[in-house]
Amino acid sequence: MRVLLVSPRARTSGLESLRKGHQIIQGLVYVAAAARDAGHKATVVIADRETLPRYIRRYQPDLVGVSCVTATYPVAREILIDLAQNYPGLPTIIGGHHATFMYREVLAETGVSYVCRGEGEEVFPALLAALEKGERYPEIPGIVFLKDGRYHNDGHIAILDDLSRLPRISMDLVAPEFSFTPKLVSSRGCPFRCSFCSISSFYGGKYRQRPVETVISELEEFVSWGYKDFWFHDDNLTADIRWVNEFCRQLEERRLKIRWNCMSRVDVIYKHPELFARMAACGCSLITIGLESGVPEVLEKMHKQIDSTQVKKAVDTLNRLRISHVWYMILGSGDEFDHPRYIRQNIRFFRSLPLGIVVISLLTPFPGTEVFDRLQKEGRLLHYDWEKYDLTHCVYQPQGMSPKDLERFQSKAYLSIYLGKKWRLIPMLYKGFRSGTLKFHSVSTGFKALLRTALFKTKFSDAIIKRR
Repeated sequence: MRVLLVSPRARTSGLESLRKGHQIIQGLVYVAAAARDAGHKATVVIADRETLPRYIRRYQPDLVGVSCVTATYPVAREILIDLAQNYPGLPTIIGGHHATFMYREVLAETGVSYVCRGEGEEVFPALLAALEKGERYPEIPGIVFLKDGRYHNDGHIAILDDLSRLPRISMDLVAPEFSFTPKLVSSRGCPFRCSFCSISSFYGGKYRQRPVETVISELEEFVSWGYKDFWFHDDNLTADIRWVNEFCRQLEERRLKIRWNCMSRVDVIYKHPELFARMAACGCSLITIGLESGVPEVLEKMHKQIDSTQVKKAVDTLNRLRISHVWYMILGSGDEFDHPRYIRQNIRFFRSLPLGIVVISLLTPFPGTEVFDRLQKEGRLLHYDWEKYDLTHCVYQPQGMSPKDLERFQSKAYLSIYLGKKWRLIPMLYKGFRSGTLKFHSVSTGFKALLRTALFKTKFSDAIIKRR
């Protein structure tokens, strides 16, 4: 079968996409590779309802698949509705976190043929095989469809038990007009259950790792393509420090000179500085850390399982090793600590530390998270305008302030934290540009947005987001 897999082209450029280019999401490429290995022809594109017809004419697909996150679901919905109207005999499928948790809404709104709940590398080829045999309604756990008013196969989220079976990706899976920079994947899932994150629910609480040898082999192939800089796609690379040590050992043994970035946690950096010294010696140049809050009560409610007092030691470790660091900060927690007093306390904490780059988001209750379920049950979700679930809009009713008041704190936090660095901001920016951590386009876009917010009282969400 000929398969066209689509990543929806977002209508806006917000905090999560302050960059140029048209990068393909790698998860979709793995699904395409799995379809290819099963004997099908698969191509991945970025499209919206206006541009998709040209790819349908070019590739003449027997099935179209779409993957989306919550903020891009409205574009995916438009694509699927147009496909149902203009290509009524063409089977369609949608996957991703949003579709996994909101599959009933998705099926009702879009007319999509199937929803893939969970990972698609095994169940998607199984669906293609069934369709080739003429089975329109196959019983494949995780491939949900609506028939005779009943949802079939929806009691299961498809998960790969053995990540060593992940297929090898290749550049020819992506349409030539789009760029694709390969990322390293050593694990899927996360052993932690933060209240604002859907990772644990999506993967059924499972954390799985690939063999080090498999990742090294894939890395060597990417190097043969001409790549030397890599980002680990793992939600938490350092969850298993033995794996990371073995990865570094094999990098040393094979004399692989690469530069790589990853995500980690404060407590691991605090407890195992020797691990990060070895990582730095093996090419690790940037660590991204989800600190979220400096308010102990909020950290406890978020189930972060970290201590804010560990942060200073972690920062000192990374600075000593000359590893750049990016920190995530969340304003709001969806409970009694949504009050100006605690928001200001959080800002003061981040301002007081010699942190690197800080990315500040508003609490966004994504489907599949604990906070989404709680706020929905309490009737405090303001709407389901999914495009505004973009980390810059307050989409729920805080207990101790108005949604607009919480939104105003985002620009205030950026100004307070970055202006608080004073002269130290200059070397930080220089180091960020030189290492590739920062892009001039991203920084200039953010600076202009803050300027518009400060001078013209524009809402930060409106200032940062540009309609394409």
